[in-house]
Amino acid sequence: MTLLYESIELIASFIEFFVLYKIYSVLFREYRRRQSRLIDILLAIGGMAIIHICNHIALFSYFALLVFILYISISATFFYKTNYVALFSVASFYILCLSCFDFLVVTLVSNFYDGYETFVKMISVTGGFRAIIISVTKILWIIAYFLLKKYLYRFANKMNYVYTILIISYIGFLGFIYLAEQTFKAFNYTTPGLWFVFLAFFALFLFAAYFVMESREEKMKLNFTEMRNALLEENYKTINEIYMSNAKLYHDLNNHLNVLYQLLDEGDGDGAKEYIKEISRPIMKLSKTVWTGTDVVDVIINSKIEKMREMNISYEINVEFPQNTNILPHDMCTILANLLDNAIEAVGVMKEPGTVALTIRRINYFLLIKVSNSCATQKEKFVNYPSTTKENKELHGWGLPSVKDAVDKYNGTLKCTNEGNQFVTKIMLFFEVTD
Repeated sequence: MTLLYESIELIASFIEFFVLYKIYSVLFREYRRRQSRLIDILLAIGGMAIIHICNHIALFSYFALLVFILYISISATFFYKTNYVALFSVASFYILCLSCFDFLVVTLVSNFYDGYETFVKMISVTGGFRAIIISVTKILWIIAYFLLKKYLYRFANKMNYVYTILIISYIGFLGFIYLAEQTFKAFNYTTPGLWFVFLAFFALFLFAAYFVMESREEKMKLNFTEMRNALLEENYKTINEIYMSNAKLYHDLNNHLNVLYQLLDEGDGDGAKEYIKEISRPIMKLSKTVWTGTDVVDVIINSKIEKMREMNISYEINVEFPQNTNILPHDMCTILANLLDNAIEAVGVMKEPGTVALTIRRINYFLLIKVSNSCATQKEKFVNYPSTTKENKELHGWGLPSVKDAVDKYNGTLKCTNEGNQFVTKIMLFFEVTD
């Protein structure tokens, strides 16, 4: 029978580890280096063996909980390209919930069977009764995972609140340790009620924190939308001004021809050349170079080139753009304007001359966009793109998130790299040909 009890203990530990690895695969699926269930199983077996050794010292100890958190969070760093704090905070929160759930079940059962004596036996001695309770709790734990799995997918987009989760876990562990110590000292019929109240209070605290995060998320989305609209309005205003100037030129073309005829008739060739130069400024500004044949793309490129010339920034442009695609003009405006503005701003603060390079290439039904620029300093490590370095993060730093939002509409990818003195942004968009 001892072998059976040991087997149940091992299986229970395996389930605890494996469920958390599955939670990692949901929350950090975008950062997984290699998807493999076999790896998760092997890591869970390794954790099971370590906890089994700890259980031979004491079936319940705070040290075993710490070992659990450290083992699973450290092992996950080899397979997830994300911040270790995020992995550690999720592991801490998971083991807190698991421990509270186990204590609630154990105290409830003990309350019906000999009270404190049953509680001590289940906590410190292996046996048939403990094996049954462990089997039931782990089955319930697996059911809880499948019920909550769909909510984990929603929470995956809010993993920027890792420090909030860590703080909640820390506060929760303080409450858990205090209540566990009180249970060991004085177990009575009210103990399960205390654990239930603690879990209810903890759940209420979680809901409050969640609604605060949701409120902040909504505020950020509102600021994001307003900033994106402002950027689009600014670029379209520039384009509209250029077109209006060009329209006025064509409207007054007959008058301009008369003036030119008079200047040439009087033999004032220099005056005629100067006059042509003045009236053609809107055209030169609008179509100095036809890069792609798509008005919006060409106007953005030409306007940014003009800006770079004013700032004495060298540039390299190598572009082609497919005609008749489902890529909307305002999305290309968002992507190109933000990327080039960021590149120009980065080069503009350099003490030494820098370069901005733009490459757009079509490969079958994929559009590749690459913007690179010289940079003075190496940016801190980041996953997809770096966060803003400006002080007011709610009013600034919406450029790349706005680009990411536009890229996602076409099932595309965005990746930023910072190697040496070059910052490179690469985008791949999938497009469809339209009539």
